[in-house]
Amino acid sequence: MEKRYRQRLLMTATIPLALFLMTAGCTSTGSIGLLSSSETEADLGPHDSHKFHRVGNQIEGTACRHFILGLIPWGDSDLETAMKNAFKKNPSLHPDGLIHVTTSTSLYNFFPLYNVYTLTCTTVRGVPVRFDHSPTGKKGKDKPKSLPSS
Repeated sequence: MEKRYRQRLLMTATIPLALFLMTAGCTSTGSIGLLSSSETEADLGPHDSHKFHRVGNQIEGTACRHFILGLIPWGDSDLETAMKNAFKKNPSLHPDGLIHVTTSTSLYNFFPLYNVYTLTCTTVRGVPVRFDHSPTGKKGKDKPKSLPSS
């Protein structure tokens, strides 16, 4: 009787362990100072000086990409897509970018030996900001003053 009990206990412990080993995953995190969408960057210009102001508290967005059998992909898991998803969740803010940004990327693989299904997700969290789209110091307005003649 005791032998059957030990076998049953071993099977009960082995099944969850086997399921756990068939599923693998990992997560990495990082931080970025400022993140803005490509449309905003094209509008502002890379070297123009612009002010921005907060338009809300911390928001979050996620973007995921799926693979079946390592051959059939769909979805998009890049940072800009995750940021745009955060903007879509909070449309009343009309943000142009995020500051104090943290990112995390997760990879989950179900039945990794056969690569049956893989899921990778990127999550972006940050404080939404809106840029002042009028550059400070427009050309022609900030002419240097001439020195008085002596």
